[in-house]
Amino acid sequence: MRLSQSRTSLAHRLLLPAALALASLAPAVIAAEPEAKRSPITEASERALWWGDFGALEKQNAYFMQPGRLEPDGTSQVSLFREGYGNVLYASTKNPEIYLKELDALTLQWAKEHPRSALAHILHARSLLAHGQSYRGGSYAKDVPPEAWKFYHEYLRQAAEYLKDHAEVALTDSDAHYVLLSIGRGLGWSSEQMVAIAEDGLKRNPDDVSLHFAVVDHLLPKWNGTPRELDTYILQATEKTRGQFGTGMYARLYSAAAEDQFGSGLFEDSYADWDKMKRGYEDLLARYPASVRQRNRYAHMACVAKDKEVMLRLLKEIGSEVRTKEWGRNPKRAFETCRLWATSVPG
Repeated sequence: MRLSQSRTSLAHRLLLPAALALASLAPAVIAAEPEAKRSPITEASERALWWGDFGALEKQNAYFMQPGRLEPDGTSQVSLFREGYGNVLYASTKNPEIYLKELDALTLQWAKEHPRSALAHILHARSLLAHGQSYRGGSYAKDVPPEAWKFYHEYLRQAAEYLKDHAEVALTDSDAHYVLLSIGRGLGWSSEQMVAIAEDGLKRNPDDVSLHFAVVDHLLPKWNGTPRELDTYILQATEKTRGQFGTGMYARLYSAAAEDQFGSGLFEDSYADWDKMKRGYEDLLARYPASVRQRNRYAHMACVAKDKEVMLRLLKEIGSEVRTKEWGRNPKRAFETCRLWATSVPG
């Protein structure tokens, strides 16, 4: 009885203020991008963690982890589920330290109550990771105070140690491997270690393509990777996913590399090949013709590659279904600039 009351009190203190904060922010988000609808999968996961309903999270995870659970546009449903609870873990609050300590305590309690649940252990590791990342923030490394680095690394090591101690259960779910990849990037693990972690996760769940994206992020030059290492991995990942996406993973991974580092210099500063990317996007759209997101990304990459013919065709197909967030790091400006370039008449 005491434990139940403690849990209710903890969830109430932690989640009610956050839920109210989320409700106040939602209209602003919708107003900023009215055409982008939030997935009900994401909303359900987010709501379950806001209100401390671990049972609901466990059921959702088991369902969306089943093979072949994809949206009509090819988006992995388990990734939408994870996005929901991630929104709670990384919520912006007035008192982040108090908030994150409560989350650490709540998720640890769940892990103790459900020792055979991979998700319970993963949520606690994710909470520790989020706690550490709150000290690191989004600043340039040179602007992060030494004391903040100390706490950042300490929490990441705690998260890694926790997953190691509970590996038998936690690593049955490939999301644990994704968490390890996030930790490894922060702690400077080698590329060989990172690829090995991803490969083990893909053995558990071949559909978890988020692991490929995490490795690609680690192999970017800004994290001390090289364009050659990056290209080698992308080619390998493309072959491994050919049955599901054709050559689509080539387009998706190089598009992510452009967004995370290369920008408009993708074809000059990396080994990305436009003909291969184009073929990859055509494979994706042949499989998922309803994917507004991929069609927008394809159009943006056509602009980067200066392929006016493809760009014009895609603009016609997109029509009013513009998704500006798929157009790079300065999306609204990028879309308008690309549109003007594609529709301009040579003088």
